This record gives sequence, C-alpha cells and structure tokens, in this order.
Amino acid sequence: MKKLLLVSLTLFTFISLAQAQISAGVNLQSSETFVTIGTDPNKQIFGEARIGTGGDIGFEAMGAYNIVQKDDVNFYLGLSLGLDDDRRNDRDDDDDIYVAIPFGLLVTPFNSKNLGLVLEAAPVLATDHGDYFRAGFGFKYTFR
Repeated sequence: MKKLLLVSLTLFTFISLAQAQISAGVNLQSSETFVTIGTDPNKQIFGEARIGTGGDIGFEAMGAYNIVQKDDVNFYLGLSLGLDDDRRNDRDDDDDIYVAIPFGLLVTPFNSKNLGLVLEAAPVLATDHGDYFRAGFGFKYTFR
C-alpha cells in the first residue's frame, strides 16, 4: 500500500505541475479495465493516471509523446510505471510492480474534438507474475 501511495503522489504532482487541461476516460484492456485522468492528450507531451479495476486493484502512471499529430488522429508512444495489488490472494506480498511501453491512437472523428476513441497496446514487463502483452480500446473526453 505504501508503494501505491508513493506512485499516486508522484503522478498527481506531475499533473499539477503540467498546468494543462484535464482529460478523463475508460480503457478496456485485455488485462483489466482502467479509469483514467490526465493532461490534454493533444499536447506534444502528456501524462495520465490510471486506476485498474476488476480482479485486481492497480495504479499506473503514464507519460507519453505524440509522434504524429493530425487534426483527427494522434499516434503516441509512452512509458508507464504501475503497481498491481492482487486482492484475490490472502498474502500481502503479491504486489506486482511493472513497466509498460504503451503505444496507441487517439481518434477524434466527431465534430466536437473533446470526445475520442483510444486504441492502445503495450508490452508489460512485470516483476512477480511474468511479462505479457495487453491491448484494447477506450473512450477519452478532454475538458476544454
């Protein structure tokens, strides 16, 4: 739990220093569902905090760089640090710290550029439960 608190404080400090608009969303990944809050994804560099729900409760902090920025599509590459707390086991030593390398598309096909569709994949390098690859989609709304 101390690790989760430390990662949370670090991420929220990063977001507050960024002084950017806020985005919120839901990502349905193959590993779990994330509820997200972050900075403006249309900036060249943006950040995001993700809270994992479902079987495991987890927290992930992501920083990303928009490699391609078009009017309707952004392609980004990022780096994430996460903590996955396995609540299905009785032991408390099952916390899994991981690093992920997410890459994805943010597509905003609607008249309002506030709502977008996120398509993302990431190799995940985990400490305790082994490496894996996740992919999925989600929705993101940017408050402007």
